[in-house]
Amino acid sequence: MKRRTFIALSATSPFFLRMDTYAHEIPAYVWETIAIVQDVLVPKTQQMPSAQDVNALFYLVSNSASEYFDANDLDLLIKGASVFHHRFPDFSDQNTQSQYQILETASKNEYLEQWLSKLIYYTIEAMFSDPIYGGNPRELAWKATLHVSGNPRPIKKYGSKA
Repeated sequence: MKRRTFIALSATSPFFLRMDTYAHEIPAYVWETIAIVQDVLVPKTQQMPSAQDVNALFYLVSNSASEYFDANDLDLLIKGASVFHHRFPDFSDQNTQSQYQILETASKNEYLEQWLSKLIYYTIEAMFSDPIYGGNPRELAWKATLHVSGNPRPIKKYGSKA
């Protein structure tokens, strides 16, 4: 994701402006780092949409604001992105091959390997979730894999009755 795109998205989403899960502001570079790494981990192919195509960052940000989101996962995602950003500050400026090499190097660190694993988990979840949760717009990943959704589909998020 280009920095300009990220800034435009963050200006239109209240989740980017207010994420006080731990009574502090989450720096924008954390979400930017996550978005860039998601894009490298899950690029667009002929058969499958990319992380950006399925709104993986928006899915993660909006669902992490829910009371049902695992606080330990959110903590790992935020701190891991910060560690990754500080260890590899020029990641976004690298070409794709260099980015893959950086990810390979990062995966040799136990903490960053856990972070990458959790990031992949939530990116895939965004790909295959019901669009009501903010990912998989227009059912892109479902269509790419010929998935038939279950019925009934959710009408409201998280089983809400109201």
